[in-house]
Amino acid sequence: MKPSAHTLNALLPQTQCRECGFSGCLPYAEAMAAGEAAVNLCAPGGVRVMRDLAQTLGVPEQAPAKIQPAALAWIDEDVCIGCTACIRACPVDAIMGASKLMHTVLTDECTGCGLCVAPCPVDCIHMLPVADDSLPRAHLFDDFAEPPRFQAASDRSPGSGKRFQAAAHAYGRYQAQQRRKEQEAAERERRQAERRAAIAEKRQAETAAAAPAAGSPAATAAAFNPAALIAQAMARAQAQQGSGAAPANRERFRESQLEEDRRRAAQRRAIRDLQYGSDEQKAAAREWLRQNKRQETAE
Repeated sequence: MKPSAHTLNALLPQTQCRECGFSGCLPYAEAMAAGEAAVNLCAPGGVRVMRDLAQTLGVPEQAPAKIQPAALAWIDEDVCIGCTACIRACPVDAIMGASKLMHTVLTDECTGCGLCVAPCPVDCIHMLPVADDSLPRAHLFDDFAEPPRFQAASDRSPGSGKRFQAAAHAYGRYQAQQRRKEQEAAERERRQAERRAAIAEKRQAETAAAAPAAGSPAATAAAFNPAALIAQAMARAQAQQGSGAAPANRERFRESQLEEDRRRAAQRRAIRDLQYGSDEQKAAAREWLRQNKRQETAE
């Protein structure tokens, strides 16, 4: 019988690192179950996971396409700017911090996926190699039962209980994060819906308060008529153009601005000539600055 995606997923380390080219461990397992992915793509799993997958699927073993040594994320707290990009990237909530405050990695919960490194805008996150056989380290202190699928995987792979215990712990953290994000998204949508409803209700009340009594001449005249509104707008625009007041005002303002720009340019040239010009240029500049000063005082 062909193994299911959940059976194959239980053999993966649940780091959600995406080194296999898929968006997580379950999508990779689904691709293998459908015969669309090889068994040697799990970089953190290495040879052990490749052999378990090959045995389960009944296919020949292959050399791992890539091996990712165990490593833990470390944040240089002197460089961290508190942008929270790494917190959003971590699939198991293994980074603590808040906006504009220093972040730190919970080393016992880090799976070594490395997803927090690329989003960091100041390159303050580094992956430090460790000698651990299985990550996260928190699995060593687990007192909760492993999900059934991980128990079954552990039973079929003698000597690898710690690895599946670590995978079960990471799986639990990942699922908890997914549930939290779904709840947060639902709560945001609920608040936005309430705000939209409140705005619509307020506008409706304002419209009702401003509307004339039904059946009155004013109500009839105020009935929505797009053609009439367009005609009124065109009439107002033509009236403004015909009066010439607005263009004249704009022209006077433009001329005053140009005159001010010319005066400032002449002042800059006079100051420059006074400092660096010839004797004749300095004398002319000095005279211009005197006249300009008298003009400003008179104004």
